[in-house]
Amino acid sequence: MRVLSRVTLGVIVLLTSVFPLAANHTVADCPLSLVGSNPSSATTTSVHGVFRSGNLVYVLRGQTLTTYTVTELGDLTIAREDFIGALAARSDAGTVFNNGYLYVSSEAGLEVFDLRNVRAGGSAPALVSRVPNLHYERLVVNGSVLVGLFPASSLPCFPSGSTACFNTIDLITISDPANPSRISQISSLSTSQFIGFEDIAFNQGFLFAAARNGVFAYSLMNPSNPVFIGSSTNSRGTFLISNGTNLLGVGSDNQIDLFTIASNGQFNRVAIFVIPFGEGIDRANQIVFNRQAWLDEQNGRLITMLDERNPLTNEPARTIAFDVFDFSVPLYEGAFNRGYENVSYVTPDEVKHNPTVVGSNVFVVGELNGLQTFGACGVAAGRFEYDGSQGLNCGGTELRGWVTGAQRIANVEIFLDNTSLGTATIGGPPRTDVSSKTPVSTFRLSVNLDNTARGDHTIRAVATDALGNRRQFASSRVFFDGPGQNCSNRRRATR
Repeated sequence: MRVLSRVTLGVIVLLTSVFPLAANHTVADCPLSLVGSNPSSATTTSVHGVFRSGNLVYVLRGQTLTTYTVTELGDLTIAREDFIGALAARSDAGTVFNNGYLYVSSEAGLEVFDLRNVRAGGSAPALVSRVPNLHYERLVVNGSVLVGLFPASSLPCFPSGSTACFNTIDLITISDPANPSRISQISSLSTSQFIGFEDIAFNQGFLFAAARNGVFAYSLMNPSNPVFIGSSTNSRGTFLISNGTNLLGVGSDNQIDLFTIASNGQFNRVAIFVIPFGEGIDRANQIVFNRQAWLDEQNGRLITMLDERNPLTNEPARTIAFDVFDFSVPLYEGAFNRGYENVSYVTPDEVKHNPTVVGSNVFVVGELNGLQTFGACGVAAGRFEYDGSQGLNCGGTELRGWVTGAQRIANVEIFLDNTSLGTATIGGPPRTDVSSKTPVSTFRLSVNLDNTARGDHTIRAVATDALGNRRQFASSRVFFDGPGQNCSNRRRATR
C-alpha cells in the first residue's frame, strides 16, 4: 500500500503555496548529472563537511580544508588547500559553519577555527579555541547559540527512558568563539515520552529534536532555560532536514515526512515521501534514505540520497542514487513512475556525504573520490557513456553521451583538460531510456587520443543552448597509461 495515496488535494494546494506551480509542469525536473570531480587524499573515515560562504565553497576531509571557486561553466577551481595541523578530530565528529567560523566536535572536544580570511591570497585556518569533553556527532547553530547532540543510535547502550541509558542536548554560547561555554541541557529523561534523541535542527528560530517516539520543539528565547512548546508524536524519525524558515523534514530509513512550521512553532504535515517501489530489487542489502539531505528553496525541491546499508555495521555501504522530489509538480500518487520524483543513479561505488546546493549545482563528498559536483537540468544536463581509456579504440574512437536542457541544445564542445577536441554531432533516435521532462539527445565526436601523455586527465563537455547560455554539463576523470597504452584493438567475435 502506498502511503501517499492518502495525501489529499489540500496537501497539494498547501505545497503549491510554498513553491508556486509552473504552467503545464506535471513531470519532475531533469536528472542530476556529474559535472566535475576533485579527488582528495583523505581517509574514508575522516572528518568531513561541505560549507558555503558567499562565492566560496569549503570542503573539509580529515585535516585538509580545500577552498573552491566555481567557474561560469560549472567547473571547479581550487583557490587554496590548507593542512590544518592543529585539528585534533579524527572521526565520529560533528561539523558546522557559522559567520566565518568552523566548529568541529569529536573525541578531542569542541574545536573552533577562524576561516574569515581563508581565500585566494588569504591566510590558513587559525585555531581559536578547544574545549575538552564536548563530543557531539550532530551540531546545529542559530545566531550565538551552538547546539550539540550525541545521538541515541551511537550510545553503547539502548536508551530505555531510564537513568540507565539516556542522552542530552547541550546548548553552548558562542558569542565569543574563543570562549564557548555550555549554558544549559535538555535531557531525554525530562519527560516520560522521550526515549532517546537522534537529531536536531533549527526552524523558525525554534529548536526541533527527533526522538525515537516523535519530534519535539523548544523555544530558546532564553537559551539558559529552553521551554518545551509542542510535539508531533505520530512522526518518528532518526534525522531532520530544515530550510531554516518554514519547512522541516523528518526522516527514517524508508520515509520522509514534510512539515510546514508556523511562526509559533506548530507542526502541519503536508506530504510523505517514500523510497520508490522496487528500488534496490537487484541489491542484496536494504535500501535506505541517507540521513543527510537538502531542502533547495531556490529550485523548489528536496534532494535526498539512497544508500545500500551494510548489514554487519548498520552503516551505509554505498550511495546508489539521488532521489529528488520536485515541489513545483502536483503530488499526484497512484502511478509509477511518480511524476514529482526523479531518481538519478550515481557512480562510482562509494558512500557520499554532505549534499550542499550552490545555485544549480549539488556538491557531495565521496569517501574515495573527494568533492563531486552534480548539475541539475536548466541550462544543460547529461553525461558521458564510455568505459575509460580501455574503452577507446586505437587509431580513432568515438566519445559519446547524452544531453538535455530546458532550451534546445544547439552545440556541444568536448575538451581534454582545457584543450578543445572539437564540436560534437547531436542527433539520433530520442533517448527514451533517460528520465527527463525535456527531450534527450545523443552527442558523439570522433577523436584520436592514442598519444595522450601518461597521467590523470579530465574530459569535459560544454553545451550551448538556443538562447546562447553556455555551461559545462559533464566531466569524467580518466587515467591514461601513455602513448601506445591508451586504447585497445578489439577482436572480432568468431562464429
